[in-house]
Amino acid sequence: MKNLELRKLISETEKYPGTKQIPPASVCNKGFPGTFNLSFIESEWLKEFHSQYLEYDHDYIISKIQPCIRHQDWEIIKSDTTNRFRYLGVFDMADIGGVINLVDNNQTEKAVSFSVQNLHKFLTQTIQLVPDRLRITYCIGGRIDHLTKGKYSIDKELPQDVFIERWCDLGIKESQLIADDSRDTLLALNIFGNPTPWGYRNEILYEHKGKMIDVATFEYLFYRPIFDEGDKIVDLKKWEHCFSVSAVGIERLLMVINGSTQITDCDHIKPIKDLVLEKAIKQDEEKTIVLTEAARSIHRILSDCGSYEKLSKHRKQKIRDYFNSLFSLVGELEIEKSKTFFKNIFLKIAETQPYYPELMKSVDLVVREVLKADERFKYDRSRKGIGGVAQQ
Repeated sequence: MKNLELRKLISETEKYPGTKQIPPASVCNKGFPGTFNLSFIESEWLKEFHSQYLEYDHDYIISKIQPCIRHQDWEIIKSDTTNRFRYLGVFDMADIGGVINLVDNNQTEKAVSFSVQNLHKFLTQTIQLVPDRLRITYCIGGRIDHLTKGKYSIDKELPQDVFIERWCDLGIKESQLIADDSRDTLLALNIFGNPTPWGYRNEILYEHKGKMIDVATFEYLFYRPIFDEGDKIVDLKKWEHCFSVSAVGIERLLMVINGSTQITDCDHIKPIKDLVLEKAIKQDEEKTIVLTEAARSIHRILSDCGSYEKLSKHRKQKIRDYFNSLFSLVGELEIEKSKTFFKNIFLKIAETQPYYPELMKSVDLVVREVLKADERFKYDRSRKGIGGVAQQ
């Protein structure tokens, strides 16, 4: 299946009543200060609900496909040859059926049922994944201090995620459910110091070539954190509002649908790898993958943010990692480092993602920034081993 075909199928899925289609947020948004967009809805939450996450004064139901950059994955991409196959420098997340933010928590049952049913239908009917190969994680409940591994010392028991039964109602067997007692399934959130509702997550895994790949998630939030005078969370109570969403990772789905062994075999990424290999004197698949992801990440960041100088201090530190890997690997693969090479790479990145026209518009800007960065960070690369792929 092609990337564009999957995106079309996602856009055609049934949406919760009142859903509005919106453009993606910048990967440099206020929801994630000092780093890049890690998730799906935080930027819109802050804009729509007056710079906070807990108080809704109206319903807000949206749908989008969102680029994400998880910088913490970069070391895996560079160095972990066992797990690199499932990670990307920049990837797309999409909701299935809408991101449902409702003022009235009496609508929780309706919203949750819709989200779960829509996601199950999409996975098993629309894209025809094998139902028996799905695994669903859920929070088994317990003391908050245990579930959060001591992060929150709250003497309170949380119940098991009761909505896991919705999956069983749809045909998922009990043997396919995975009980969990960690923050993977308990969303105990306080995003960059901004109080956030708590709730549960189901991670949807798929058995693919002998490994379990997380391809989707379902989340619903229903607890309000209670703070003491020192802004420490000391209790939870029922949240007045309702949040529910089902979402998928587009590239992870493409990998399992197409039976690929590498996530970078997606049709909007492989042409960039092929172009790098075409220009490389030394042929090295692993280093080519890292170089490709460095270039894709740089292009996305600079396209959204404008220039290196416009980035915050901590974002500058993070993009330097991508720059240094890019330049080091150009050298290690013995690619002729030129303006033409970089322009061809960024043109190919833009051409394979026509749904993001900003990538094409920013090609010349990105090339200029890359050439400036090459001079700016030469000292970094003069230190042994920086920026490249770890030797095995």
